[in-house]
Amino acid sequence: MLRKIFFWMHKWLGLITGLVVLIVSITGCINVFSDELKEYFYHKRYYVETEGNPKFLNFSELRDRAQKALGPDIKISRSEIYPAKGRTWVFRASLTDKKAIGHWNYYKYYYRVYINPYNGEIVHIEDSKNEFFQLVLNLHMNLLLGDAVGSMVTGISALCFFVLLLSGLILWFPRKWKAKAFKKGLIFKRSVGIKRLNYDLHNILGFYILIPAILICITGLVFAFPWADKSVQFVANGGKTVKKRIIPLSTPNEFYHPKTTDSAIAHLFQVYPQADVLSIRVREKNTDPMDVQVRLAKNRTHVFEWHYFDRNTGKLLMKYGDQDVKGGEKFKSMNYDLHTGAFAGIPTKLLAFFVSLICAAMPVTGFLIWYNKGKKSKKPKKDFDLFA
Repeated sequence: MLRKIFFWMHKWLGLITGLVVLIVSITGCINVFSDELKEYFYHKRYYVETEGNPKFLNFSELRDRAQKALGPDIKISRSEIYPAKGRTWVFRASLTDKKAIGHWNYYKYYYRVYINPYNGEIVHIEDSKNEFFQLVLNLHMNLLLGDAVGSMVTGISALCFFVLLLSGLILWFPRKWKAKAFKKGLIFKRSVGIKRLNYDLHNILGFYILIPAILICITGLVFAFPWADKSVQFVANGGKTVKKRIIPLSTPNEFYHPKTTDSAIAHLFQVYPQADVLSIRVREKNTDPMDVQVRLAKNRTHVFEWHYFDRNTGKLLMKYGDQDVKGGEKFKSMNYDLHTGAFAGIPTKLLAFFVSLICAAMPVTGFLIWYNKGKKSKKPKKDFDLFA
């Protein structure tokens, strides 16, 4: 009886959420290698030619040039600057309406300005709202429906997929716990019909990807729901509630002092010459400090040093890195890299890619099992039982 309940739940949750899971999984495959694909397809906006040992212009001057290129009505909110020779610096400007429905209503504007850091030349202004990889990312996160509706749909679908993975494991176990029965769920059988092959693809591949698929699913839920984030952190903290890290306040100023900002960044370049990127966020409150995340490993966010400076004096108010975070805070810092497979570089990205590809196949093979079973002529149940 219990097995029938799990089968019923597995079937209908799969049919209801199958299309969303397919879309999210396929776009997930692309997102895994989005950084590498962007560098390949957008090489001319990512890199500039250099001779000798040219020096960077001041950050504040480059930011002002990027701001001037966008105009006064579009405000820069984030910057990515690179210590590596020949890389353009990127200045982002985005404004969203969290309650809006639809991708193009959600983003009031979203631009990236690629600038040559040696001579201040604007290399490219990208309308990121309509850029291919951004569209793929938003399709993955919210089906291009906006945050209010789309994120809820993908989040609920991810939660259903989590249940599907667990119920699928229960259904994978044979009724008779014998070696021969388990072998059927572990090894593909040769010379079988297309229907049986489809079933084996669903059953066997689903079993092999179970653990990484659950990890991708959980990390996706952390992005989608605050309760999932809090729950994961609670478990990672050993069942304890831990106070959030308190970010110090800066002395008030509506703007970041140019000389102070330039001095802080020049200092970080000296301390971290081999860093991948310095990510600088522009905060809204006039007492928010200037915060700079130094990412130490290429295309990985969980290896970092975070610095907070007074926006007027440039005094270092607080500093912490990946070595200083533990428990839930540690897991949260790794969440993005665990979700995308970037945690250990190319090997884990390849794993995430193939797991996502198989996840995309699950609703297709599952639908075909249901469809083919419905087409069969009525025969006694003992004639063919997929779950025996």
